[in-house]
Amino acid sequence: MSFDLALLLFVPGDRPDRFAKALASGASGAILDLEDAVALDAKDAARERVRAFLDGAEDLSRVAVRINARDSEAGARDLAMLAGARRVGAVLVPKVEDTEDLAAVGAALGDVPQIALLETARGIVACDAIARAPRLIALAFGPYDLAADLGGDADADLLLPHRARVLVAARAAGRAAIDGPTREFGDPAVVRREAMQARRLGFDGKLTIHPSQIAPVRAAFAPSADEVAQARRVVAAAALGSPAVLDGAMIDAPILRAAERALHRAGQTPSP
Repeated sequence: MSFDLALLLFVPGDRPDRFAKALASGASGAILDLEDAVALDAKDAARERVRAFLDGAEDLSRVAVRINARDSEAGARDLAMLAGARRVGAVLVPKVEDTEDLAAVGAALGDVPQIALLETARGIVACDAIARAPRLIALAFGPYDLAADLGGDADADLLLPHRARVLVAARAAGRAAIDGPTREFGDPAVVRREAMQARRLGFDGKLTIHPSQIAPVRAAFAPSADEVAQARRVVAAAALGSPAVLDGAMIDAPILRAAERALHRAGQTPSP
């Protein structure tokens, strides 16, 4: 079971009326959030609601759960609940700062795929080692907690060096990279601008916090018809032999890889 990381939508864990709607929203997957989206006095109730959904849903391949910090009491209860529930598509681990955080989650949940959310200065510093954790499928960037930890603003441009750092660590370890959410959801132009920047940097997808963000994010990550046509030409030319030439230019490995990624984003190849 593979988990599609392209466009993930957070849903508060204490709002079970929204779980199925999130999965039907056009997002590639839903993240049932037991952490930031749930008040302290509602954690236990949210956990039970998520458990009930996991027990009753037909297909959990597109469902992830964000637990509370793994070293907190709430996090320990989250892990115990997930360990006794049906297997989810992925677990999103917040505020990861070292590989021990992921090892503890793995000890509780076995081989459930892990997404590490890097949202502290210590997490950014340790991102190379975190990216190599055995059950990890992706690094995700958390701009708002990181900005608070750094004492700065969460503007996407200001955090660009840290976003790029997470992306490079993910790529070096052969993992996917997911950009953090945009707080603005009333203006689709803002959402699309940040999503376009993430795509141009090389991110595989983006976290979203509201259904209204799905369309602009999907539009930003989708290649144009011209890009798809050119990618097809590159792949076809490369298949004829090596070295391959197209329009008087050599097709080397990076050019082919970019074409394959464009086709994947267009839904025309099985893997990125």
